[in-house]
Amino acid sequence: MTLESISVENAAKAVRAYNATFGEMDRVLWYLSRASRRPRIEGRGGPVVEALVRTVKSWWGVQGVKAATKGCMAEALATMPWSPELFADVEGVPENAESFACGSVAALVSRTMSRGAHRREFSLASKVLHWLLPWRIPVCDSFVRGQLGVPSAWDHPAAYSAIARGLFSAVRRLEPQGPQWLCDLGPRSCLRGLDKYLWWSGGGDTKKTVVVRGPWRVVARLGLRPC
Repeated sequence: MTLESISVENAAKAVRAYNATFGEMDRVLWYLSRASRRPRIEGRGGPVVEALVRTVKSWWGVQGVKAATKGCMAEALATMPWSPELFADVEGVPENAESFACGSVAALVSRTMSRGAHRREFSLASKVLHWLLPWRIPVCDSFVRGQLGVPSAWDHPAAYSAIARGLFSAVRRLEPQGPQWLCDLGPRSCLRGLDKYLWWSGGGDTKKTVVVRGPWRVVARLGLRPC
């Protein structure tokens, strides 16, 4: 698959199909993302941050992640440099977008390992950061690598750099055509829309991912009020 071949019509069709199946799960993850902003800006972790990491890992099938690693990553997130400006909606592609994404994912991986993780969890780091900063961080996993033709033999940093370049290039091409193809489910970022497109159009439907019933239970267990 080449990103240059994506049309807004086909992208919109895939996004609608994805939303119809996985939309409620996305709503929960976006709720957890926004609820975890204040703790991170204040340089602390907490149950909401931990729940976001745990839920991303559980729902989106990041394989081989040890239970302790999720706690290590939640702790590492508290040490990252956060500011309110990072969470603003972004029009267009931010300056130095690729280097910011690659640097952020690499930093989270390194900080997670320094807290006891035994391997480089690039996939989980990119997915967690994508949900925290959906206008700035692309998703990287074996499925995306395969869809974009990134060789499996490439090491994680090189593979993620290639994915980031390709996806931000697609954003630059698609965004001037308007946001209608993203439909109404937040976060309405082109990177989020492209992740849905790549997943759905590549066959990532319910044969590969279990639809979680009652996903708002994650929020209720935190003592928060579901939307």
